[in-house]
Amino acid sequence: MKKIQYVLPIFILTFFISSTAFNSRSDINELTNKIISLLGNYVDDVPEEKVFLHLDKPLYAAGEDVWFSVYLTAGSPDIPSPLSKVVYVDLLDNDGVLLQQKTIQMEAGHGFGDFKLDNFTREGIYQIKAYTHWMRGFGEDAVFSQTIEVMEPYNLKFQPSVVFEKTANGDGVSYRAAISALNRSLQPLSGETLTYALLSKGKVIEEGNVVLDADGKNELTFQIPLSQLQGVVALSLSLPENAEYSISRKFLLPFPLQSIDLQFLPEGGDLIAGFNNKVAVRAIYPDGSPAILEGSLQAGQQEILWRTNERGLGSFEFNPVAGEKYTAKISAQEGGFSKDLPRVLEKGVNLSVDNSKEGLVNILIQAAGFNSISPSGEGLLVVHARGRIGHMQKIDLRNGVTGARINKSQLPPGINQITFFEPEGNPLAERLVFVPLDQTVKIALDEGKMETSPRAKNTWKLSLEGDNLEGGSYSIAVTDANELPYGSVSNIISYLKLESELKGNIHQAHDLLGQSHDDAGIDLIMLTHGWRRFNWDTLLAEQFDNPNFIEQGINITGMVKPKTDGKRGLTGGNINVFSKGNQEDFMIVDFAENGKFIIDDLAIQDTTQLILTANDKRYKEFVEVSLDAPLAKYVTWEGFKPALRSFELNPSLRDYLTNAEKRRQASAAFDEMEAIDIDEFVVQSQKIDPEEEVISRVYGKGDRTIKPEDIGGLDGFSDVWQMLQGRVAGVQIKPSTMGGAPSITIRGTGSVSGVGPIFFLDNVPVEASLISTISPRDIAAIDVFKESASLAIFGSGGAGGAIAIYTKKGGGMQSLGEGVFNFRYPGYSTSREYYMPKYDTETIAKPDFRSTLYWNPKIKWEGNKASISFYNNDVVKKYKVIIQGMDNLGRLTYFEKIVTP
Repeated sequence: MKKIQYVLPIFILTFFISSTAFNSRSDINELTNKIISLLGNYVDDVPEEKVFLHLDKPLYAAGEDVWFSVYLTAGSPDIPSPLSKVVYVDLLDNDGVLLQQKTIQMEAGHGFGDFKLDNFTREGIYQIKAYTHWMRGFGEDAVFSQTIEVMEPYNLKFQPSVVFEKTANGDGVSYRAAISALNRSLQPLSGETLTYALLSKGKVIEEGNVVLDADGKNELTFQIPLSQLQGVVALSLSLPENAEYSISRKFLLPFPLQSIDLQFLPEGGDLIAGFNNKVAVRAIYPDGSPAILEGSLQAGQQEILWRTNERGLGSFEFNPVAGEKYTAKISAQEGGFSKDLPRVLEKGVNLSVDNSKEGLVNILIQAAGFNSISPSGEGLLVVHARGRIGHMQKIDLRNGVTGARINKSQLPPGINQITFFEPEGNPLAERLVFVPLDQTVKIALDEGKMETSPRAKNTWKLSLEGDNLEGGSYSIAVTDANELPYGSVSNIISYLKLESELKGNIHQAHDLLGQSHDDAGIDLIMLTHGWRRFNWDTLLAEQFDNPNFIEQGINITGMVKPKTDGKRGLTGGNINVFSKGNQEDFMIVDFAENGKFIIDDLAIQDTTQLILTANDKRYKEFVEVSLDAPLAKYVTWEGFKPALRSFELNPSLRDYLTNAEKRRQASAAFDEMEAIDIDEFVVQSQKIDPEEEVISRVYGKGDRTIKPEDIGGLDGFSDVWQMLQGRVAGVQIKPSTMGGAPSITIRGTGSVSGVGPIFFLDNVPVEASLISTISPRDIAAIDVFKESASLAIFGSGGAGGAIAIYTKKGGGMQSLGEGVFNFRYPGYSTSREYYMPKYDTETIAKPDFRSTLYWNPKIKWEGNKASISFYNNDVVKKYKVIIQGMDNLGRLTYFEKIVTP
């Protein structure tokens, strides 16, 4: 498909160029013009997009809903993207396997959706990734990613804790793990046998059993080589329930000092002799968590002391001497070590930036031996934000020192990159600087008269403060504050303005930018985290093309081929497309001699039936049509990195799980009763099973019927067998390590004799390998036969059981005649509406333990005013309110408040 290019008017802004820039020698002029031209092309041809998701909360229980609001921005500064109209939101397990995918329709840079977690969702860490097809062309670092935790209330019966002690021992570390465990009633889990395993990079390095004493306690001792402790090692404790299920908890072993990644990062990039150099310090453990250290450096007669903060960052200044080697001495609670600083250079450029002034960025540029690098003593200073130039200036370093003063109003808010070039275009010094976000939209919340009694109604008022309000999109979540043990994660400001731009994990980024900000902490981030979204070598080599295209709607690609083999190929023709969805539509697309075609920019919702008529100029309607797989379908993510976290069951989390279990019990009791009433009504009044209208069963119904539409995460299954795995008692499905069909047995039938089941596709006997090729989306029902009475119809061939697969009518590509084809294709995901009981008009006996009391992915405003109404659950005492969004100019909003009576 031809790439769609857009020129965003907001990107084409004036920039300041010093009046002396064009009076310099020709190579500076050439470099100046080249950078202006290349950055202009970069902004126009490959504008960058970012995605941010506002989730209703960071913690869920199996069976709950994950509600999200999607914000899509483009360019610098970030504005609601007018480019992509499709955002893909993926839910993955912690192995990187895709479980569910939502295709979100974007309007003015905003959309929303949800994931339904079924009751069989395993406990653990999950990751949500969000992206456009265009974004994927910038690499995996451009993709939004956030972890959530899903808990299983049933597992409250196993509540372990571990306290580690470690001792350095030669080439390894000896650990003592003091284990204690409680049951659901917070009583010691006495006499239970636990299995344990030490895990490193997904592999078991030691395993065994440990028996808890009468107090629910015991100890383990083990030694780990230092080579393995350069990565994460976890102790997994499991309480077996039966042969097929156990409750597992993981605890990360504390790291030794030797595993700390300690970096000394000179401001500008190099230590230059003869000048006062600022050196930033970054200390992190292998899992990205910060290391709190103290250090000293002997520089001549001066001893320089420094320490890292709660983010593992620090800085110090000193004047290095050429030829000297500097070694820092580091101390921590468990010991100390030494680390060499980078080599001191006799020649180079020292860049010193003062960003503490309210309206100015002051830059001091000093150089040693610069005439050997630039005979004219000249260089070029460039300040830009993702290609948008804010300042360019010729620098005269013949005297070895000069400076620049930049008005912050010239620079876009957020991260700006300061680079000093020598005349040939080589960057000699570089520094990131953060320009504060002066223009944010503030929101005020008026709770009025609060009601905290069970099921009472609250009506709160919201208002946007300030002038020049420019519309926009905003989402709000109100949750039970007592049930959320985890603090807030990334917010729309900290992610779009910091995390999406930089390399590595930024510890507690939420606290740097939001309702409050830490200027000194942000400046340390600028000194220690490289910019991952821009590379001068790539730009100056003009290698900044994006191989992907911008999706303005749902795209279907495929191939037309002659129906019969012949020496002559296609000559090209057209395809008529009739869409029979919520709105009927008709369109015509062309295909060339190679037969490839694209049906682009469709606005179809959910799974839509389409009819194609293809006609080639030579072969007329005697052709075949095949479709490519949907564009953004990833069964697994290459280079996926599992999230790591130790299990910790605090009182708040325990309360959350207790209420989650009550929610499940209430649903099981009351929803089942409601379902029975509905079933009886349908049978008595209509006596029609809608399923029978689309499925013709030759062999009758199986002992167990599975409907894919009832399974959460249908999008994430790679084939029918993966979808069926673990859902029918007695059916064992073992994937093939060599690919192809899995090994399938049904216990209680022919499993003893080794006879496998027989398979049917739409009542026709087939091999399991053929069924593996069918998309789960196209399956209407799966029948499993395993009892002798139901298997009698199959005769001796059914000794090993039977599995019958029935496809949807119209599912897959079907020929309706010469050149006419019918198929179903997935469109935009249809978001469900957040359900909230209305106790003022309804009498509901079902207990209410909701943790999300109110969710609105798009607040409706009247001018600058809005109101929300919601009903309490049965136990709420205080509320947590989070509002996020942006206006049509890209001004961001983050509001967080704990509301108490």
